[in-house]
Amino acid sequence: MNVDQMRLFLEVVSLGSFQQAAEHNYISQRAVSQQMKKLEDQLGAPLFIREHNHIRLTAAGVYFRQRCETIVTMIEDMTGKVKNLKFATSKKLHAGYFSPFDAMLLRDQLLKLPQDTNFTLTEEGVENLVTDVLLGNLDCAMVMDDYGFQQDFARLGLATTTLHEDTMVIGVGDRLNLADKVWLKDIQDLPVLYYSSENSTYLKESFLASLDHGMRTFDVQRAHSYEQMQMLVSMGEAIAFYPQKLIACLANPTEPIRYLIPEDYQARHFTFKLMYNQTNPNESLKELLKQVKRSGN
Repeated sequence: MNVDQMRLFLEVVSLGSFQQAAEHNYISQRAVSQQMKKLEDQLGAPLFIREHNHIRLTAAGVYFRQRCETIVTMIEDMTGKVKNLKFATSKKLHAGYFSPFDAMLLRDQLLKLPQDTNFTLTEEGVENLVTDVLLGNLDCAMVMDDYGFQQDFARLGLATTTLHEDTMVIGVGDRLNLADKVWLKDIQDLPVLYYSSENSTYLKESFLASLDHGMRTFDVQRAHSYEQMQMLVSMGEAIAFYPQKLIACLANPTEPIRYLIPEDYQARHFTFKLMYNQTNPNESLKELLKQVKRSGN
């Protein structure tokens, strides 16, 4: 099994037939069929339900598609980063973030560093960000803290500096036709979404920990993309939670979403922190920390 087979598999799924995938790649339908049969033999499970001029995925095929999308995206991301390394200078900084909100904060700080600094940026779940900073794979990473519980990063040997303090609000679609004042009971039957590029539970656990014990029955689910989350909230299929100050910068004014604090949800404050290892000798990291200090964060 190789990445080319995975890409071909994803094209077959996207186009809905072996014939269209063959035409798109200027190969025969037989060649596509053989490659898909080889994949099924290697995996030991059928991936397709073959119908006349159309295919559908089996349960195994649905799972394999999800994993293929992740793997192909990672390989393409890695390839792009490796190519960019040819432009690398002696000033390098590898930083991580987990959402569009903390990415915006990180970007604003990085833009203030010298222009000859070469950046490698990684989006991961919070758990992996912590691990990668510990292992030295990242020089620093943005994390969320003080929301429901407080992480003892010092116990892990990591230091943090606060970049931003905010209050959590709930996004509710106008399609739900709720009153100006909303109570948790009005929305407790809807899934609560959070965005993470990876299968992370950090934000889910933080949100549930922020609720009173009697309200910890919310069904909290992960959205695979920020755009997916916004679509589902807009359509009234779910609600989601957001940082109040930062959503004002990112929200599309045409989106039919209201951002509010439910009447019976005590305002929950939290912080975005830059996490790093104090023993890291990277000069660009030291310059970043000085920059953060100068900025008064």
